[in-house]
Amino acid sequence: MADLLRLSRPLLLPSVHSRTPSPILFNLCRSFSITTLRPYALRGRGSRQSRASQSRSFKKDEVLQMQANMTLLLPNTFVAPPLWRYPRQPRKFVHMLWLNAKARAQSLWAIMSMKMLSQPTMVFSKPRFKFHKSAVIPTAKALHVQMSEAMAAGDKETLRSICTPELFQTLAATIDSRPRGVRAEWELVRYDQRWRFPRIADWRVGYQPLHDGSMKMVKQAVVSIASVQRIARYDDSKGGIKIAGSERVRPMIEHLVIQAVVDKTTYESAPWKIWGTLSEMTYEEYLADVENLQAIISDQVGKT
Repeated sequence: MADLLRLSRPLLLPSVHSRTPSPILFNLCRSFSITTLRPYALRGRGSRQSRASQSRSFKKDEVLQMQANMTLLLPNTFVAPPLWRYPRQPRKFVHMLWLNAKARAQSLWAIMSMKMLSQPTMVFSKPRFKFHKSAVIPTAKALHVQMSEAMAAGDKETLRSICTPELFQTLAATIDSRPRGVRAEWELVRYDQRWRFPRIADWRVGYQPLHDGSMKMVKQAVVSIASVQRIARYDDSKGGIKIAGSERVRPMIEHLVIQAVVDKTTYESAPWKIWGTLSEMTYEEYLADVENLQAIISDQVGKT
């Protein structure tokens, strides 16, 4: 069992990836911005450094608490583009297929390893860890609607209960920066492209470090949702009239990341929470992520 954990550990190490909120939320407050966290972004030939400004400054204790409970994206998370957006060069096209297949194999291996680790005994025992994959899409759709409605209504308590701490801080800052007397309205008009969506773009399990040096177990899924959404803003100081030009109806494809903490003793899962959204990864971006992750693993191995 110890050997199995040792072999699986490189697949279960944590990393930090760009966290992007749903694009529709940008229209709920124009001053919305977010800091992109990527601590290994200075390494590797394909890495980039992105910059953004915070829309408000948080209190010191809030920042320290958020850093202590940082929620990270699991490594090798891969939102593959459709085949028609793969590189056109044959060598890169085939390599992209291989990278996608490899990411899926790593995900399945990590989940199988966790199931084996959760067995009370090695032979003829039922794994206690369950991913509950069939519930992922309905849960992600429900959380997506809850987050969007709460964001429009300025309902911070709902956002706190369904979002990770970092995403909640960002969305709460967005709500606080709205002009006084202006409220937003969000509506899910319909789900779109039902022949392709919703679907699970990525699912995996791994460990994340805590500030005290221990590790927490996390399961994660990326659910791709296509929908048509409507947003509008109203000015209550003028009798609740709709602000001219504020109403927009947009078709959107969002790759929603949800995570749930798994108890390391009972292997029971906490409720799913929204981590954020991701964009489809290009060939060059995924190569950079793989290279940077390998550099981090090499550094960690060298320190042991």
